[in-house]
Amino acid sequence: MGWMSNHVLDIRVWDVNHGSAMFLHVGRRDIVIDAGANSDFSPAWWISNRFRRNKIDYMIISHPHHDHIEDLDAFKEEDLLPEIIQRPKQARDILEEKIEEEDDEEYIEDVEVYFELDDYSGDPDPTPSDPEWAGVEKSERRFRSDGGHRSGVTFHNFSAPESGWGEGNYERLNNMSRMTVVNCRGFKLVTAGDMLEEGIEGLIQKDTAMEACEDADILIAPHHGRDSSYVHEFVTHVDPDIVIFSEKSEGDDQNTVPTKYGNIANGATVKNESTGETNERKVLTTRSDGRIRIQANSNNDWKVSHSPSHTEELAESRKYKRNHSY
Repeated sequence: MGWMSNHVLDIRVWDVNHGSAMFLHVGRRDIVIDAGANSDFSPAWWISNRFRRNKIDYMIISHPHHDHIEDLDAFKEEDLLPEIIQRPKQARDILEEKIEEEDDEEYIEDVEVYFELDDYSGDPDPTPSDPEWAGVEKSERRFRSDGGHRSGVTFHNFSAPESGWGEGNYERLNNMSRMTVVNCRGFKLVTAGDMLEEGIEGLIQKDTAMEACEDADILIAPHHGRDSSYVHEFVTHVDPDIVIFSEKSEGDDQNTVPTKYGNIANGATVKNESTGETNERKVLTTRSDGRIRIQANSNNDWKVSHSPSHTEELAESRKYKRNHSY
């Protein structure tokens, strides 16, 4: 399967163990949502060296805990820092306090790159929330369930009110997470970083946010699917066909709630890229299913596949070469 899809929107949800990282290609734009990585795999290296992409048009950092920004140093090294950035600016004060006490040099390095992103805020015209921004070709602008004309893909970001952020720095950073809704001609993907229950309950009070995420197709489970981020009202409102866990800890039912999500998800056909087999699925996890790919033209034309064998290719990653001897 080639890296570039003939679909309007092509999404990879990377397997970065405990972390979050997505790469999206649409029209003439490349987008990153969260920059997680691990010692074996750098999405930035992969995007640059395997996909041969030389720029990132838009980067969304849901919030700056390390499992969401661990690859920022690699994005800088690969000269892939974005033209436009979306992230919670209010996190800066907390991060400045944290790095004064932090002894993890890798995290400090990634936080310093996060601070540099202030230079990449940009003032685009149009913005990524405009359906014309992605530059989808006019010849492809024919997909809509009612037969009408809609021209592109949009990215909308929402945050919980500050009253729902909590007290401690850990809770505040998590609840600062951006909820991003990607809409491709009615197909919707929703991701909400590591927002906790209090933050999600605050977000529910925002009519524009709830309208945007209603009746979505794919939900990336908040906070990797932990019980502390499961809000039944929110999940039923999103009403996803498939829920994706960016990690599922083996045998740790205390921290994940796949059954709760599975009871709500409607299900869809998913293809195993390694075997060619298809199965009806409601919940996918990067831990057991590997890299997950979503390709969409509209709400009536989209598909999901996964590649368990993708981990076998990790030896080509720059971080793998740097951290392992042969």
